[in-house]
Amino acid sequence: MSRLTRSLACAALILLLAGCASPVRDAIQVSGNQQFTLRPGERATLPGQSSLRYTGVANDSRCPPTVQCVWAGDAEVKLVFEQAGKDADVVLHSANPAPQPMGPWSLTLVGLERGAAPAATLRLENGEGGGG
Repeated sequence: MSRLTRSLACAALILLLAGCASPVRDAIQVSGNQQFTLRPGERATLPGQSSLRYTGVANDSRCPPTVQCVWAGDAEVKLVFEQAGKDADVVLHSANPAPQPMGPWSLTLVGLERGAAPAATLRLENGEGGGG
């Protein structure tokens, strides 16, 4: 029994330490015309009781930094925009970082780190045209 208890305690400690390796911050406050960075699972609180949650990256075909490629590739940054109790999926592309209309704002992908859970740097601008 003591061996089982030690094994369970060790497993619990490993899980606890793994959870500490990449902490998810509380929601950050973002206003219009602001650049900010989110990691997968993090949320930004927007004006007007809206929020934006970064769910992750899909279809990452970007060229590795140490390789010379004919095409730079693309990665889909997946987010969920929540406003007035309704969710809307938002997908931004690293190959075409054009502003994406999102409610009364526009959202632009400014940068995307590499790795298993890359941080995304975004810019929220007032107005669908991205004014500022």
